[in-house]
Amino acid sequence: MKMKESQLQSAIEDMLKIYEKVKSLIYIKNNSGATKVGDSFIRFGKAGSPDFLVFLRGGKTLHLEVKVGKNRQTANQKAYQQQCERLGHIYQVVKSIKEVQELLHEETILQSAS
Repeated sequence: MKMKESQLQSAIEDMLKIYEKVKSLIYIKNNSGATKVGDSFIRFGKAGSPDFLVFLRGGKTLHLEVKVGKNRQTANQKAYQQQCERLGHIYQVVKSIKEVQELLHEETILQSAS
């Protein structure tokens, strides 16, 4: 059985919660989308923004977009990624918990959890 994107997001969030408890990072689960109220829609979040914003030591910020299988970024997500990278932020499309762990280790957040 194939993992759904929402299941992978939940697993990543569980891992980030552990890192946050040991003061290695702070994260935000970015909820976007919309809901219908009467005859109109109310949007949540910014179109194209990633699933997670992760704030690391030294002022680093990771923007993590979760995808599974053959799912691809939308045009809004690609535009957001370009803007982030122009500003020097790290934007990564992740497809597994292992990818997130490797990225966190690359950014050395786990080397000195104090």
